[in-house]
This record gives sequence, structure tokens and C-alpha cells, in this order.
Amino acid sequence: MNKELDIYTMVGRLSYADNDGDDVTIKQCIRGVERLGVTWAELQLPCRERRIVDARRLCCLLLREKGWTFLRIAETVGYSNHATAIHHVNTATQLLEYDSGFRNKHLTFTQA
Repeated sequence: MNKELDIYTMVGRLSYADNDGDDVTIKQCIRGVERLGVTWAELQLPCRERRIVDARRLCCLLLREKGWTFLRIAETVGYSNHATAIHHVNTATQLLEYDSGFRNKHLTFTQA
């Protein structure tokens, strides 16, 4: 199977593969999450471990900065609705301002 197709199968939204910018953004999310020691499959599981939740928050923040809608972010990350994506973007923005550990994770994530 084609590696590109595997990425979109993991994301669960083949329809988003049409836009080249989305392709790059999803790959960047996957690389960033893996640099934090979390797999894409773990990211989509309903788990509350801090390392996984922080990876989700950073992924949501990146996707939102790239112009994705909250609904698309929720579908891609595996949330049941858009409200969690809104919450994670808002929380990530505040954590970047006040939490040095989260800033370090953000730096690691964005350098992927």
C-alpha cells in the first residue's frame, strides 16, 4: 500500500488529502507528535495521560493556525465534536504563555 495513503487512513479522512497544504500540515502533525513520544494511534484514543493530551493540544493549535475549522480538527484528531478542539486550542494558547514545560514541548513539536 502507498505510504501517503497510509497516513490518510490513519487520520481517517481521505477527503482531506486533496489539498497539498493539508498534506504537509498532517505530515507535520504526525512528525511532531512522534517527536513527543506519542504515536498517531495513541493520539486518537480517548486517553487522559498528560503526554498524549499535550500532543493533542499542540496538534489542534497547529491545525488551527493553518486555517482549519474546528470541525475538521475534531474529525482529524478523533474527537466526537468540535467543542474539545476549541477547548484545546484555547488551553494551548494559555499554556504557551505561562507553562515553560509546555513551551518546550511546543518547540520540540514545531521543529519536527
